[in-house]
Amino acid sequence: MTRALRWIVCSLLIVLAALTAAASVVALFVHTQVNDTDSYVETVAPLAADPAVQAAVADRLTEELTRRLDGFPQVLTRPAENLVREVAFTLVSSDQFATLWTGVNRQAHAQLAAAVTGQATDGIVRADDTGTVTVSLEPVMTELRTRLRDRGFTLVDRLPAFDPQFDILQSDELVQAQRWSNALDRAAVWLPWAAAICAVAAVAIAPQRMRALSLVGLATAIAMIALLATQTVVRRIYLQDQDIPSPAAAVAVYDTLATSLVSSIRVLLACGVAVAVVGYVAGSSHSATSMRSRISGRVGKSQDHLGKLDL
Repeated sequence: MTRALRWIVCSLLIVLAALTAAASVVALFVHTQVNDTDSYVETVAPLAADPAVQAAVADRLTEELTRRLDGFPQVLTRPAENLVREVAFTLVSSDQFATLWTGVNRQAHAQLAAAVTGQATDGIVRADDTGTVTVSLEPVMTELRTRLRDRGFTLVDRLPAFDPQFDILQSDELVQAQRWSNALDRAAVWLPWAAAICAVAAVAIAPQRMRALSLVGLATAIAMIALLATQTVVRRIYLQDQDIPSPAAAVAVYDTLATSLVSSIRVLLACGVAVAVVGYVAGSSHSATSMRSRISGRVGKSQDHLGKLDL
């Protein structure tokens, strides 16, 4: 194989390594959130302490409960709304809400995964034709009714049982997202290996291996920067399309769910930059050789200076 042909094959492998590295980050994120309940619960647990989410949940509980008081005399229902709102906000600000939130999401995870992957859902998580995925707040509502009863609001016992829902995801392209989710979930097993094999093969076949190593790191870093930019654009588009009562809660939910993805991208970006620098410094280019010579000279002078001080 000629030198030129080796560089052509090396370049193709470098591009493939960068693309599969970017795809593997997304695939592993989807795979983790879909299949690992503990990881998902750990991701969404901080939302229980987010003021925007607390306010959205409290508003939802208040709205659902007071709406069912419409058939009662106004002399009873008018002061009831303020009491319900007060107790609801007290509940969502408590440690008990954090426990309830964790329990709800742990139960919901399997059905949320089914909704995202397009499987049938019937239970604590629901997905409708508009692309909205909701989670049941029934355990939280049960606790709210108990607290209202303890406050002397016995009218709550005359209300029928109902299941309030909280929107956690809304996308008109949910069906398309389901197809991508299924594909990425299946690819998560082999994509990281494919990226590693392409990177190793690119370095092995290159006429100048250190230069190829540097290019692998640079291409990976560029791919991660592009992925970060794509995530930012997707976030903006997603939040602009939201038609829900609490945009602030939608922001909190999206940012929390995307935290592990963004962190993984940044780690690979840093690794790519580090590999690029190491490959460049260890390479045989004139600039790299000169840099090593200057560094070696300065280290030698420092050692000589320290030796004189010891004398």
